[in-house]
Amino acid sequence: MKTWLALLGAPSIVLTCLSVNYALLAPACRLSNHTLLDGASGASLVVCVLATLLAWQRWRDARRAHSVLTNDASDLPARPAFVAAVATGVGALSVLAVIAISIPQWILPAC
Repeated sequence: MKTWLALLGAPSIVLTCLSVNYALLAPACRLSNHTLLDGASGASLVVCVLATLLAWQRWRDARRAHSVLTNDASDLPARPAFVAAVATGVGALSVLAVIAISIPQWILPAC
């Protein structure tokens, strides 16, 4: 479960962040501040970082378990470690995407 949250959940959070920011643009313009947009982006960033950290922890545990077990039998599959590594990469890319989505709202005015 730790792996799938970063692999599928983090990109979905990025798309949700983009949609929510677009939907909150009119209220943010009316209020003349970025609080709503920053809140949505901040929450998305926290969820993506947590998912990435969980996948990284799973990757580390899978590598450790595989290295201990491969001393006896080298024909064991390394699939869990590979999937966790890919999930960590996808999660990290999602974190960077949320940051990239947030940069224009920090620089440009709400209206």
